[in-house]
Amino acid sequence: MAEGKRGVRASSYASEGVPGTRGKKGSESASGRPVYDTKVEKKANKFTTHYYQVKEVLTDKVLLESGVSRVAIIGGGVAGIVTARIFLDEGIDVTLYETTDKLAGVWAENYVGFGIQVPANLYEFPDEPLPSTWDFGAGIMIGNYVQQYAQKHGVDEITQFNTTVQEIQGDSDSGYKLVFEKAGKKSTADFDLVIVATGVYGKQDKFIPDWKGKENFQGEIIHCADFFDLDKTAGKDVVTIGFGKSAFDCAQISAQQAKTSTMLFREAHWCVPRKILGLVPFEYATFSRFGVACLQPAYIASGPFEKLIHGIPGFLSGFWWLVGQIFKNQFGIPKECLPTKGFIADFWGGHGIIPHPGFFPLVRSGKVKTQIGAIEEIKPKSVILGSGEEKPCDLIIAATGYRPTRTFLPKAVKELKEKDGLWLYRQMIHPDHPKLIFLNSEVTTFTNITTPSIQARWLVEMLAGNHKLPSTEDMRASIKETQAWKREVMPNAGASRASMIQTHQLHYYDQLLKDMGANIRRKIGGNPVVRAVKEILDPYRPGDFGTIVTGEFKYRPNEVVKAGGQSSFWKEGFYFVSGVAFLVWMGGVFKTGFKSQYGHLKTDDLLKMADVSKIVDTLKSLKSH
Repeated sequence: MAEGKRGVRASSYASEGVPGTRGKKGSESASGRPVYDTKVEKKANKFTTHYYQVKEVLTDKVLLESGVSRVAIIGGGVAGIVTARIFLDEGIDVTLYETTDKLAGVWAENYVGFGIQVPANLYEFPDEPLPSTWDFGAGIMIGNYVQQYAQKHGVDEITQFNTTVQEIQGDSDSGYKLVFEKAGKKSTADFDLVIVATGVYGKQDKFIPDWKGKENFQGEIIHCADFFDLDKTAGKDVVTIGFGKSAFDCAQISAQQAKTSTMLFREAHWCVPRKILGLVPFEYATFSRFGVACLQPAYIASGPFEKLIHGIPGFLSGFWWLVGQIFKNQFGIPKECLPTKGFIADFWGGHGIIPHPGFFPLVRSGKVKTQIGAIEEIKPKSVILGSGEEKPCDLIIAATGYRPTRTFLPKAVKELKEKDGLWLYRQMIHPDHPKLIFLNSEVTTFTNITTPSIQARWLVEMLAGNHKLPSTEDMRASIKETQAWKREVMPNAGASRASMIQTHQLHYYDQLLKDMGANIRRKIGGNPVVRAVKEILDPYRPGDFGTIVTGEFKYRPNEVVKAGGQSSFWKEGFYFVSGVAFLVWMGGVFKTGFKSQYGHLKTDDLLKMADVSKIVDTLKSLKSH
């Protein structure tokens, strides 16, 4: 992107009373490139009498503390966008590289009928809420929202579109050189810091099995990410491969026009309803502190109340067995879709599906057929399964996931990957390569906008010296401790074990917030008892971290704390238990008083006392009017 365009972004800072990062020449970066001074002129806001704090951008601090003046971000999905937004807001020189002509990553384009599988307030940028009517919204709506967010914060201005990064040369000591290709022409650019924000679902990493005989197939084989045209299915025998959200969606929507729609899978996994028992939104069980505390295994850094819950023999095992039974019966899951593993064992294999409410009714009606099996061979107009069964087939939709390769990484970094993944400090940094950052690329959580938002803020505050990376030895020790824990408690995670966080994400966020001195208690408002109830039972949503993205938390006395340890939730636990005990006591008092006053009366007497007839007469008169 031309330097002139970056000047446009700089001028927008000046218009807000915060000068841009380019103007008077200042010092040089560690690599000898010129940088510019950033000074903040603090002015009172003449339009309000409220407390007003002008934010100090971190440009100079990042240069002085870390020697970083130029930053490259690889990937234009939600992770790359929010990272660029935060770095730009701090006046740092950023260039984002995107292989396509659009920002938004998987939300820019995907299979027909794709969308979010959660309520709107669980999939939004923390500082830019989605409309509440967008629950379980269509993918095109989410894509537009993500692109508008990028435009609003100037990310599109610093993006190199249709540009493929082919190689990262150099190291964290001497700086990095990116080799990239655009319009058939190779170029290079130098950077002090490189952020890999390609995620785990990049279209460049699509995986389709190399089935025997596929070259003879007279139909079509496509990855689900390329299933754009529903008319492809009209009157055809469609076989969708997989048992994830994409497979469910593709099999379900294919049934509208296909002659037959079959979902073929090796193994079934547990499905989670949007509302448990049709009443309780699932996020209360998955994203609240109480729900996370009940998750097995306990997190490596657990608090006293979690240790207490996990210390009750058989309690959580019985609890999760009951959860599985509830889900099985609520969905009416057919036999072939029942998992063979227990809920927790399957969950830590990286699975967790929230199907559309209409999916299993279609299965029961026969419009979608679900079948355990695998393709052994492909014939011209059919597929042969491992069982020997031959199924007619005109279209194969491979919802078989993604396998990130990242061929552009330095050879030394590629070689660090083990069979169960790339092990990093705080899921971001390898001790030997502290200026090659993996942001939302080596971590799997369920709120994939919140995670990079907090990671990016953690990163820029670290670069500015507001919190420090541990020594290389301490980072290695932390990674080794995490390795030992995960390898013991996540036997089914396979190649995803290193990145696996799942709904322990709240614990992970707590770690990052503690590091940078942000309060982990994000539920604000109300008296201590109300706050305690919200902290324990109310789900944590992206909006709870809005001031983390903007950096405003540093200027709010109730949000900034000493970096490092923060007290466990014993106080909130005490308030919560006391409040529950008080309500139980009050209920007992009311019950005792009621019995002593009216216990000798029969039901008919109580109804007469309520004078029900008068109430009925009143309602009738209102209706007549």
